[in-house]
Amino acid sequence: MLLMGAVRFVAAHPWVPVVVVLLVGGAVAGWMVQRRRAARWERIRSQGLRYALTRLDALHHRQFEHAVRDLMRRDGCADAVRVGGAGDNGADVKATDPYGRRWSVNCTSVGSLSGTTPNPLTDRFRMSSLLGVGGRAW
Repeated sequence: MLLMGAVRFVAAHPWVPVVVVLLVGGAVAGWMVQRRRAARWERIRSQGLRYALTRLDALHHRQFEHAVRDLMRRDGCADAVRVGGAGDNGADVKATDPYGRRWSVNCTSVGSLSGTTPNPLTDRFRMSSLLGVGGRAW
């Protein structure tokens, strides 16, 4: 009964399906153009992504994790994701590189290990020898 009413309506107003198809087609075309522009902008943005050590050292720990994720995406790890939080098994960023290797990155913020004024470069290298993932991976 409802189907018959719809058929009669379309028969009486044949322009309605044409307008609907044009509107849907326009919406799909607009969505595709927007996706293409967004992907192009992301490629341009990631190509210019650079961080100075002092800037990285000044970031909040979550911002630092996002920066590591962005740098991994820039370098070809398209699936890089920030997963840090409770129950993350020591992984703050996970990714797969272009060669298929899986990465699990633990981002750790450290102050000065010597008790003196923090030196971001040497303190991070010394801290890296103290930390281990303990066999955890995804």
